[in-house]
This record gives sequence, C-alpha cells and structure tokens, in this order.
Amino acid sequence: MEKNRFFDRLAEGKLSRRDFHRSLAALGLGAVTTYSFSRPAAAAAGSDLKYYTWAGYDIPDIMQDYVKKYGTPPTFSLFGGTEEAFQKLQSGFTTDVAHPCVEDVSRWHKLKMIKPLDTAKLKYWKDVWPELLALPGANVDGEHYILPFDWGNGSLLYRSDKVQPEEMSWKLAFDEKYKGQISMYNATPTVSVAGLALGINPYDFSEEDGAKIKAYLMKQRALVRFYWDAPADYQQAMASGEILIAYAWNDGLAAMKKQGIPVEYMTPKEGILSWTCGLVHMANSTVPDEQVYDLLDAMSSPESGKYMIEQYGYGHCNKDSFKIADQKIVADLGFASPSNLFQHSVFETEVSPEMEQRRNKIFEDVKAG
Repeated sequence: MEKNRFFDRLAEGKLSRRDFHRSLAALGLGAVTTYSFSRPAAAAAGSDLKYYTWAGYDIPDIMQDYVKKYGTPPTFSLFGGTEEAFQKLQSGFTTDVAHPCVEDVSRWHKLKMIKPLDTAKLKYWKDVWPELLALPGANVDGEHYILPFDWGNGSLLYRSDKVQPEEMSWKLAFDEKYKGQISMYNATPTVSVAGLALGINPYDFSEEDGAKIKAYLMKQRALVRFYWDAPADYQQAMASGEILIAYAWNDGLAAMKKQGIPVEYMTPKEGILSWTCGLVHMANSTVPDEQVYDLLDAMSSPESGKYMIEQYGYGHCNKDSFKIADQKIVADLGFASPSNLFQHSVFETEVSPEMEQRRNKIFEDVKAG
C-alpha cells in the first residue's frame, strides 16, 4: 500500500487496528513510533504525558476533552501487540499510561508495573459496562488496575441468502456441505474456534485435547477456501459468492451490510469470542495523577465511544456511547444489545507461555498439512 494513501485511510477511519498493524509491518515502519505535534511552547503541558498504545489510537478524536484542557494530545508511542509492549517496558522504556488488554493485567500487576486506579476520581466509572469490570484481570485483589476502553467480537459471518444453519454453532465452519466456501482467520483464534466447537476450553487444554483440536482443524483444512490475513480478503470473496462463511470481526458485518450483501453474524451457542483492552496507570509515571485521570476521563467519555463505534467499528466501555452513536451503525455492527453479547461471550484470558506455544504449534502444523 502506498504510504500516503495508507495514512489517508487511517485518518478516514477505514483501517481496522489489526489492518493498521499489518500495514505498518509491510511498510517497513518500526513497531514503536513516537509522534510529535507542532504547537506553541505555552501549550506543551499536554505532551508531558506519555501514552503507549496501539497503532491507530494516536489521534485526538478519542480524547477531545484532554486536548481542550491541555492544548495538545499526549506524546504517543505505538506498539503492534501487548507482548511487544511488555518486553519494551521491561527493557526500560517508560510511559505514564499504557493500553494493554485485560488478560495482560495480572502479569503487569505481579511485576509491580502498574498502579491501582482510584475509581472515585474517574468521571465515567459509573457508566462503564459492569460486565467488563467483572472480567478476570479487571479486578485484582479487590482493586481495579485497568479502565476497560475498547472491546469487540469474533464470530462467523455468513451469507444468509445461501446458508441456513440448523443451529447457531461454531460447527457451521466445519460443515462439509460448504466445502471450498469457508474462509478462516490466519491466526490462532482459529484454534479457539475449534476448541469451542468441541466443547474444550480454548485457552487451557491438555495435550490430549490439543490433539483433538488439531485433528478437527485438519479435517476443516480440506473445507477452507483460504485463510485470510486482511478483512478485505474474505469480504471481497463473500460479496462475489466465492465463499459463504467466514470468521469475522464486527466491522465485517457492517462492511457487508453497507454493500447490500445479505449476511448474518452468529452468536454461537458455545459462546462468541470476545476481547477487551484498556488503560493502565504506570507505576513509574512522572506526571501528576490529575493529568492521567484527565486522559482516562476523556477517553472513557460517550463522545470518545461514539467515535470508536462509528469510525473503528469497536465497542466502547461507556454505555452511553451506544445511545449517541449512529443507530444504524450500532445495529450493523451487531451492538444492538451489548449485554446480550457479554452474556454469551468467551473472553480472551491470560494463557501461559507453554499454552500459547501449544496453540501456535497446532495452527502451524495444520497449515503445513
């Protein structure tokens, strides 16, 4: 992708976070980039705060109240994944606020990398989805160390004019009736899909169960048209009718509906895959706590959530965001009832290095045949 067009698409909100990460690598950009902004010397206070976050989140649109108060955004540094962020921080990189995912919090807490949040100082704490605050990792030893910010789902998207599932189940992705018309994500969530279809915890399974998952995926391999790397891959194929079923994120549902393609996004009976990431206050932060909480407040505001929903296709921590966002977009993303999604979610959880290695090996072995 041409660099200028790449950044144009980012500014237009047409790249998902995951697309952005892959494109950064393709462009040969460093995994961590610090952006500076032209500003008057008198307005430099906003940039005193350092914010370490995902590529694509270095924009004032999701922290407008902070920018209004301090004159400038924080100083941004970017990462492509939370393991990369963890290793960088362990190597001595410093920041005031970081953006890991809920499953990372336990490890960061054990190493005393983060401070507990004073929730009484958070303006929108009472408006955060309680289901997110109840997730393992969101609360450690009775204290909250993360303010959930963004969340989303992974499930099966299918052409409703050509596919009529007998039941809402992940097993649809393993149905021989649709041989050559299925596309799966080229990453380990595909292992999670097989685990859930078999009734196995995808984040904590034995070698014996791992063998069952691998065998099931090997069977599926013969049915898969292709494993996709970027959402556009399966979206184009689904629009043309080349494939009828695909693993997808919420924004895939919206993209297909926008094209007028008849599709449905499944809430499987075994549970829909879900993730949530958020903001943490680093233990070695050097700016006043007030400034950190001002950033957290700005990013957890309904207006910030409206932008996240409408432009990025992600869910947001603030319940009121879903009331003020474009209701057609909310519906098209499958966010009409977040509480129902949470109730039927299997959230990503912390996994041991051994388990992550096991998951990776299964998927690589399957792809290798």
